[in-house]
Amino acid sequence: MAGKRGEGKTTTVTGADWQRILRIMDEVYADYLSGMVALRKRVVDDVKRKVSDGEVPGRPDLEQALPRERAAVPTWHRRARGRRPRG
Repeated sequence: MAGKRGEGKTTTVTGADWQRILRIMDEVYADYLSGMVALRKRVVDDVKRKVSDGEVPGRPDLEQALPRERAAVPTWHRRARGRRPRG
């Protein structure tokens, strides 16, 4: 087989081979983009449906109690390594 390691043979990629590779890459990228467009449309449609059904509130409920703040956690400071203190 051409291009196997250890045989001393090299494989040359021609201009036609590069054109084929680039065409495949273009097709794959176009499929990726169309998939992303379809996904975005599904997400937008789902959010619109939820908003119209009242599942997603437009504003936060101001009557709801706010969560309590977390207690301060003590921070432990370590001395930098490398040098010992003088003295």
